[in-house]
Amino acid sequence: MARRAKSQALNAMTMGSIERQGLGKQVVNRILELIRTGSLRAGDRLPPERELIQIFGISRPSLREALRALSTLGVIQSRHGGGAYVSDLEARTLLAPLDFFLSLTPANFKDAFDSRRVIEIEIARRAAKDATKADIRDLGEIISAHETVQDDPVGFRILDSRFHEKLSTIAGNAVLERIAYGLYNLGLDFQNFDRRASSNPGLIAQSTEDHAAIAEAIARHDPEGAARAIERHLSNIETSTQRVIAYQV
Repeated sequence: MARRAKSQALNAMTMGSIERQGLGKQVVNRILELIRTGSLRAGDRLPPERELIQIFGISRPSLREALRALSTLGVIQSRHGGGAYVSDLEARTLLAPLDFFLSLTPANFKDAFDSRRVIEIEIARRAAKDATKADIRDLGEIISAHETVQDDPVGFRILDSRFHEKLSTIAGNAVLERIAYGLYNLGLDFQNFDRRASSNPGLIAQSTEDHAAIAEAIARHDPEGAARAIERHLSNIETSTQRVIAYQV
């Protein structure tokens, strides 16, 4: 019964069949509209492919093109056993394509660092305001672990990722967390420049010092101190990465 209702909703939206021009895009827009209006909700299963072909009056390749686009947007997901379902529609899922966009645009390197400052400074401020005793203890353990990775670039990169992820978690905003994650990964994806920079023992020591200063400000519940500390940290990362880029060019 529920499946029939979803098919009827799709039929109503298509008004017979859709225009021949931009078929995939139009199917994407129709399904997004159904989700926006509540006709399709998180967890709903879309009708089988053969029904969707009839509903939209399009070919199988055009339908599959639309479904791939919706999957890339994080709107639908395939599940084990077959079938396409509307995703959970949460910020982490819907903002996932940001990582893909940034990884494909190394020309945005300078802008990305500017954006990272805006996002991570705000995250640091919020973390300093909202950190619990457990959060502060966790940050302290992460800082202590830095001593074990001073000569281990791979271990440092893992720990560095964990540290920044923890700040986002403490800040408690899923959208800021997802954007920060995408911008962080840009540095790692940018032709491995950031990976080469983090292989420098001097940088590992500097980042360890920076992380400790950020954690200390958060432990004091000092939002502006945390903001200044993370701004210094990001400036140090940008400078070191630019040096590697200049050397490689």
